[in-house]
Amino acid sequence: MFKKCQSKCQADKHLWIRNNVFYYMVELPRENGKRRYLCKSLHTTNYYEAQEKAKIMAESISRKDYEAKAYVVAAKIIMRKMVFDKHTEPDGTEVIRISPKTDPTVLKGALEIVSKELDLSSLPKADQEFMKTFAKYVGDYLISIGAVPKPKSNPNSNHTIKEIMESMLKKAGNVKNVEQNRRTLITKMIQNVGLSIDDKYSNFYQPDIIQKMCDNITAMNVTGTVKRNHAREIKNLINHANYIDPDTYKTNLLNLIPEFKKTRKNERKPHWPYTNDELKQIFNIKNDYFNKNPHMFWSVMIGLFLGARTNAAITLQYADIVNVDGIDCLKFQDTHPIKQLKNDASRRTVPIPKQLLDMGFVTYFQNQKAKFKAKDTDFIFPTCQTEYGGYNNKFMTRGFIKYIKYIGITDNNPNKLDFHSLRKNANQRLEEVGVSETFINDIIGWEGRSTRQQSYSNHDLLKIKAQADKLQYDFLQTEFDYWRDVMSKK
Repeated sequence: MFKKCQSKCQADKHLWIRNNVFYYMVELPRENGKRRYLCKSLHTTNYYEAQEKAKIMAESISRKDYEAKAYVVAAKIIMRKMVFDKHTEPDGTEVIRISPKTDPTVLKGALEIVSKELDLSSLPKADQEFMKTFAKYVGDYLISIGAVPKPKSNPNSNHTIKEIMESMLKKAGNVKNVEQNRRTLITKMIQNVGLSIDDKYSNFYQPDIIQKMCDNITAMNVTGTVKRNHAREIKNLINHANYIDPDTYKTNLLNLIPEFKKTRKNERKPHWPYTNDELKQIFNIKNDYFNKNPHMFWSVMIGLFLGARTNAAITLQYADIVNVDGIDCLKFQDTHPIKQLKNDASRRTVPIPKQLLDMGFVTYFQNQKAKFKAKDTDFIFPTCQTEYGGYNNKFMTRGFIKYIKYIGITDNNPNKLDFHSLRKNANQRLEEVGVSETFINDIIGWEGRSTRQQSYSNHDLLKIKAQADKLQYDFLQTEFDYWRDVMSKK
C-alpha cells in the first residue's frame, strides 16, 4: 500500500512511499468521473535522492504533457483544414480518406505530427482516441498515394505469440527480473492450452483458446490477487496486438475474461506455528536435506530463533552480523534495494539467542566470509538474488516449502504452514517461557498493539539479550547437536 510522504514541503507533494521505496505520483485528468494516477518508481530509499529525482521527473512529465497537449491542439486545427473524399473499396465498403485537394502545407504539418513519438498517457481518453483517428487518416492517405506500402492485415499474418509478447514487454520497460517473471508466466499459460509461444498469434487469438485459459485461471487454487495477475497478462497480450495491428486484432475478446476479486485480508488462511513433532521431523537427522542445503538450514534457524520474516531472513549481508558492546547481534536493515522490511519495527538490532550461538552461527559465517573472500556488502545467502539482480522470491517456495511438503508435513496438517510459521513458533516459545510482550516485540520485530508498547517500552540491548536467551527448544537439542557438527565441517 502506498503512503504519503510525511514531509510538509510543498515540493514533495508528489512523493509517496511503498515498502520504504519512494515513488512519484501525480493525478491525471479524470475519465468518466474516475480518478487516474501516473505512478513511477524513483528506485531509491533515500529521501534526499528521491527529492532530486522527483524534481527531474516533474520537469520531464510536465514538459511531455505540455508537448502532447500542444500537438493535439495543432492536430485538431489541421483536421479542420483537411479536405475529405469518399472512396469505395473492392469489397464494396465505403471509406473516408484525405483528398489530394488538401493544401500541401496542411499535409506537411500532419506528417510532422504523426512522425512524433508522443506520450499521450496523461491526456483524456477522448484526446487519445482523436490522435489515433488522426494518425489513421494520415496513414491511409500515404498508402493511397503509394508513399508507403499497404501492410498485410489478415488473421493469418506472420506475427507469432512470442513477437507480440516481446514487443509488449519491451514497451512496458520493467526491470529485468520482473520482465523475466512476466515472460515465464505468459509462456506457461500458453503451454497449458496446448500452444507454443512460437505459434502464430492468430492461433492464440481465438475465443475457445481465451475461454480455456480463463477456465484454467478460475480452477487455480490460489488467491484472487494471483488470478487477477494471470488474467491481466491475457488482457495485455490482446491489447498490445491491437496496438500493433488494430485492423486485424480487435479487443472484443476481452469480454471473455472474467473479473477476479482481490482476496481480502480477513479471508486469507492464517499462518500456524509448527507443532513440536513437526519441528522434530524437520530437523530429523535421517533427512539429508539440510546437509545438502546449509544455507536453507541457517535461514530456517534465523526464522525459528529471531522470528524474522522471509525477506528479512534471507537478505542478510555479512555487515549485518555485528558485535555491539560484546553482544553478538543480527542487524535487520534495508541497506539494499531487494531488502524490503515491512515497517519501522522490523528495522532492529537483535541479540542472537544463546542456543543459536552455541550451534556456531557466527563462527560459520565468519568462516564462509573468509573462505569466499566476501565483502561486508555481500549476501550471506547469495541465492536470495536473481541473476538479474532482483529479489529471488523462489528461494523459499522451491526450497524449504518444497522440503516440508516432501516429508509429509503439509499433507498431514490442514493449516497454512510455511516460512512465516517459524515466526509464530518464535513468538509462541517466548510466551511459554514468560517473556513479556514488549520484549517479544523487540526480538521478533513487531510494532505492538498500543501506543505504550510502540513508544514507551524501550529496552537496552543487555536486557533484550537476557530475554532472548530464554528462547530455547530443549526438545530439539539432540538434533541441534548433530547439525552443529555437520555445519562445522562446511
